[in-house]
Amino acid sequence: MDELTLFDHLTSEQYLTQMRNKLEQRHLLDEHRNLTLSHSSEQDFLELFFVEKIFTLDKQFSLHTIRAYRSDAKTLLQFLMEHSLSFRDIGFPEVKAYNKYIKDKYAPKSAIRKLEFFRRLLDFGYETQFYQAHLSTWISKPASKKGHFITEESRPEMKQTRVQVRELNQKDAEYLISCFPKIVKANTNREQLEKRNLLIGYLLYTTGLRASELVSLNWGSFRYNRQGYLYADVIGKGKKPRSIPIKEETIELLFEYRRSLGESIEINPEDTSPLFFALYNKKEPCQHKKRLTYPSLYKIVKEAVHLAGKNSKVSPHWFRHTFVTMLLENDVPLAVVKDWAGHSDISTTNIYLERVNQDNTHMHLHKMNVFK
Repeated sequence: MDELTLFDHLTSEQYLTQMRNKLEQRHLLDEHRNLTLSHSSEQDFLELFFVEKIFTLDKQFSLHTIRAYRSDAKTLLQFLMEHSLSFRDIGFPEVKAYNKYIKDKYAPKSAIRKLEFFRRLLDFGYETQFYQAHLSTWISKPASKKGHFITEESRPEMKQTRVQVRELNQKDAEYLISCFPKIVKANTNREQLEKRNLLIGYLLYTTGLRASELVSLNWGSFRYNRQGYLYADVIGKGKKPRSIPIKEETIELLFEYRRSLGESIEINPEDTSPLFFALYNKKEPCQHKKRLTYPSLYKIVKEAVHLAGKNSKVSPHWFRHTFVTMLLENDVPLAVVKDWAGHSDISTTNIYLERVNQDNTHMHLHKMNVFK
């Protein structure tokens, strides 16, 4: 993208002047000074779509989200290339054809996401006069089962589907975590790596942190509350802050990990150095520590899964689902779980509760005495 996307560092006056000049030079303003792309290039259309509707300045995106958007854009571009179409060529027949292509090729959740990306692009095109018709009205998304599930496995011979929940039972989760330190092969910094991996497993399992939140932790993210309990302050989706209590077992591992690195265990809210970082940089000043990345975290989990001989589909996010379910199984109030997990809406948390209640229906069945 060109300089049109790089105005976020300017003052408001500079921003207005330069944005206005750029848009006027490229004839992207109509007589009402509204954005118009009726005669723009496709490059301008795509660039402004991503700037105004996707990667807006007031949002932060995880690597997973960025990859998803790139994947959705790539899918649409490939479809257009295969049919020798440009974005200007999209009309009712092309919308219906792409809709069918996505629903036939992808599982419901992926199809819904890709069609939502397509809808947003068409709506932006209509709002800016790139398209003269409201084409997104012809999109129809597939139905999808709500919740934390793996793609359904079809059983056509029975005309049913089997749905696998993306979580672990307590026994499997704890065994899997015990494998986290065992995957370390290096001799250099072996002790530190083992303690790091075990702490990662415990944090995933006992806090419900998203992977992006875990790798974003700093030493200064931890604090004691007025009662003397340790909490971690994180910024979740939509820049929503929340505080998460840390279990005693996890605190012990946290301090052991810090000691093994020669780092202070004194809680310092001003310390912005990353909690997890590349250990070959551990002797460098804090500002030069290279933060652990999501791909590195993902690799740790996958290697532990392989060593434990568990479901190969298990990813870091499974621990979050497991954590939320365990809270509800132990009668933690729904509203508390919602805030703890950082769900934007309680209906998301309620999906877990509905399944927990469904799993416990046998308890009600045992209350029946039908053979007197």
